[in-house]
Amino acid sequence: MRFVLDEDVDAQAVGSFLRQSGHECWSVVDAGLGGADDDAVAVYADDRNAVLITHDADATRRRRKFTFGRHVFLRCHQLEAVELLEMHMEDLVTQVERHHIGVFDVRRTDIAYHPPHYETD
Repeated sequence: MRFVLDEDVDAQAVGSFLRQSGHECWSVVDAGLGGADDDAVAVYADDRNAVLITHDADATRRRRKFTFGRHVFLRCHQLEAVELLEMHMEDLVTQVERHHIGVFDVRRTDIAYHPPHYETD
């Protein structure tokens, strides 16, 4: 699976974990999108058939209102991201493969899937 790491994700730690787990990943900074707006980052990830991983609650709320691509919200402190992914990686991959579009809210207890939604406001 392909992942793009938002600027607020520890690209070194999370990237290392994902690559060791057999996935392809890179950061928005690696892609030359440092400082780009959230929608541009989401479009970039979707155009490359990649899953965007972020800690950004505001961006996640926007994706839940107008969904495109696959957006993973890590509901934890940045330093706990690898631990959270270790707990849920198998289930996350299964859910992302099952639902080709949506928001995946990764919490300590579980992963909440939010199906596509399109608000006009």
